[in-house]
Amino acid sequence: MFGVIMTWIMLICVIIGMIFIGRVIQSEDQKSQLSQLHQTTELWAESFSIRLNSDLDRLGQLHNALPQNLSFRDNLSRLEQQTRELMQQRAEILEINYLDGNNHVVASFASPHPFGDITLRTGERYQRPSTMGAILRSKRTGSSSFSEPYSLPIEGSPFIDLVSPSIVGGERYLQISRLSIWSLLRQATQSRRDASFRISLLYNSEPIVAASTDSRRQTITYKMHLSPLPAGFELQVSSYAQGLLTQNTLFWVISALGIFLVVALLGLIRFNWRQNSTETALRAESALRKTIADSQLSGLQVTDRNGRIVYTNRTFTDLLGLSANEHLIGQLPPYSYWPKGDAGFRLMELFDTIKRGQMTTTSYEFHPLRPDGSTFSAFIHISPMITVEGTHLGWLWTLTDISEIRQAQERVTAAHERFTRVLESMQDAISVVDPQSNVLLFSNTVYDSLFGETSQGHLQAHMELINQMGEKKVKEASDISSDIYLEDLDRWFDLHERTITWTDRTAVRLQILSDITERRKNENLLVEQQARSELNSRLVTMGEMASSLAHELNQPLTAISNYAFIVSSLMKKAGVPEEHEMFYSISRIEAQAQRAAAIIQRIRSFTKRSEPKMESIPVMNLIKEVMELASIQARRHNAKVQYYVAPDITNVWCDEIMIEQVLLNLIKNGIEASVGIEGQKPEVTLTVYSGIDHHIIFEVADNGVGIDDEHKAQLFDPFFTTKSTGMGMGLNICRTIVELHHGRLTISDNIGRGTIFTLTLPSENKQTV
Repeated sequence: MFGVIMTWIMLICVIIGMIFIGRVIQSEDQKSQLSQLHQTTELWAESFSIRLNSDLDRLGQLHNALPQNLSFRDNLSRLEQQTRELMQQRAEILEINYLDGNNHVVASFASPHPFGDITLRTGERYQRPSTMGAILRSKRTGSSSFSEPYSLPIEGSPFIDLVSPSIVGGERYLQISRLSIWSLLRQATQSRRDASFRISLLYNSEPIVAASTDSRRQTITYKMHLSPLPAGFELQVSSYAQGLLTQNTLFWVISALGIFLVVALLGLIRFNWRQNSTETALRAESALRKTIADSQLSGLQVTDRNGRIVYTNRTFTDLLGLSANEHLIGQLPPYSYWPKGDAGFRLMELFDTIKRGQMTTTSYEFHPLRPDGSTFSAFIHISPMITVEGTHLGWLWTLTDISEIRQAQERVTAAHERFTRVLESMQDAISVVDPQSNVLLFSNTVYDSLFGETSQGHLQAHMELINQMGEKKVKEASDISSDIYLEDLDRWFDLHERTITWTDRTAVRLQILSDITERRKNENLLVEQQARSELNSRLVTMGEMASSLAHELNQPLTAISNYAFIVSSLMKKAGVPEEHEMFYSISRIEAQAQRAAAIIQRIRSFTKRSEPKMESIPVMNLIKEVMELASIQARRHNAKVQYYVAPDITNVWCDEIMIEQVLLNLIKNGIEASVGIEGQKPEVTLTVYSGIDHHIIFEVADNGVGIDDEHKAQLFDPFFTTKSTGMGMGLNICRTIVELHHGRLTISDNIGRGTIFTLTLPSENKQTV
């Protein structure tokens, strides 16, 4: 106890001595630093004064060297050259101005260095407030004078003006030189700059410029007046705060020795305490390790370097069915619990390999042999036991019973095999994808055959589902299904998608794709058959109506024709001359009645599937009949209908009545399509010209709104119409008539605007040709 107390007393004395020595060294360092600060400040102030006095002399020599027999204007070029040379050498001189007796600027020169700018223009009156006092003093005393410091909205501030009187050519002038205080201070301190000092220039105790902008804390400061500047200008030099003790080697040597002594004393105090604590800890550790070893689920066996067993824990003997470890202690390989045959030889080879140093550790699965002859699945791991110093003591054998693990693995493998067989036997494509990384986690054979072993097929089907139902609905639904079409495969699938929990407890997306392409084809075929059946029914009904209507209209038309003949006969008996216009009108009535009867007859023949009445018809007669009937429709809509027939066109092989109806229907459709367009008069043009292979082409072009591409494919279908009042049968009947004539009826866009219907008919009987 006495030794401990004396050790603590010595420790306290060492600490007090260290503190005293540190204070003494710090005081001496501060005195040395203050002396260095005074010397440095005086040196920089002297450099500043020398630099400024040199500038005063050089500026005075500018006008003194000029010939006095020449005027200021005559000396201007020489003065400018000398001024440029001076400012090139002196960076702090930024601008030199010359004023006449009325304070007007007669010449201005700017420095080529940075911050050199012309602030006063020739002819401008000098009115800078900070310099006016210096101008008055210079005029009164006839000597140079400095202005107060000032700033301008340009770089290089602050500035000070030097006002010097001069005589050039017998006239008095004022030379005003603008000096950059910052540049002057930088030039004066540049050669002796020290990073441990902060330099500032004060005017009336206020800082106006600093040669250093370091923001470190300052400890001591020294000021000194700068001549030849006026009173109020002071150079302030501040010493930055430094680790004074860090620069004293003696202090640190003493400190190191003191610290070493303190550590040694503390180590001495701690030694006895740790010695007792170590003994107690060793006893507790030994008991703890034995308890841990006996409570291990794995059996532990310790052998020396030759493999002789020196220790086994209780679990090891229990696994082997032994009541105590006396039967194992002292055994050498091969041990009594090793199996016979190849497994035992393999264990011996592994141990020999480790002993030779070819492997550091090894593991092996085998079936240990119990005294009763039973075995079990076990896993043994052999690792070296090496001390902290690197000495190899022996080997640690860890025996683990894996019988239950192997049985569980076999059950899992069997279940997985059954599950895999069920999935592989399904005709559906099954896949599981992580929605966060889009990685394919599982897929069956059907999926791999369709999309390969990537997640692209799954993602493509998922995007089709989003396009159909919307992204929000798909994300919110945990179980969703729909029919989708995959364009790459050209197949339809019944998609069933749901969110499930994967083996790592993360949410994944399960997708099942069932191929329903054949079912969709059958459904579409059924719909088409139903639509076709309905269409045929409507066509049959319409044919019956047309036949009945033709029969009913035939009698009134016969009566009209008879009455027209009677009226014509009565007019002849009454002595009306045949040139009378009534005869022409009555003849047209009779002709149109006969035409209507012929049309009705053709309709009846058409509904009965009879062949058209084909003959060679003059094209001009056909066109004139059509244009005469079309003009009635054109006048009704204020439309222009015109035609053009190529000179080489003569006859066409057709049923005259049917083709007239086709052309008339096309012209009528063109007029109706062109009506109602603002700023445009409806116009339809019929053009006839020769085609190839003895064909004649009729083109009906309008300037209407045109027809969309999606409607062109359905335009000739029964009951399809783009007009609100149409029945959708006109163009269908026209196409049927044209096909009976072995011709073609097509549609195309008109250049500019509108539509062109092209009718192609043979010019001669094909059978004759």
